[in-house]
Amino acid sequence: MVREVMAYSLSADAGRLQPQARLVDDLYADSLELLDMLMALNDAFGIELGVDDIAGIRTVADVCAAVRRRLEAGMC
Repeated sequence: MVREVMAYSLSADAGRLQPQARLVDDLYADSLELLDMLMALNDAFGIELGVDDIAGIRTVADVCAAVRRRLEAGMC
């Protein structure tokens, strides 16, 4: 479900969202799209990812890991 939310937020084909795909370099996401993705993920999963959480995120796998960490930490 993370990739579906990402695909919608980034206006990207879900098939292009391979784990190693880089958000900016491969998917051409800009800062507004990344912020939209962050808010959509927060809404979809009832979590609170902040700008600090995504500062080091570069790939689709990084996003999935950040969401997983928040869910496992009970931050919802």
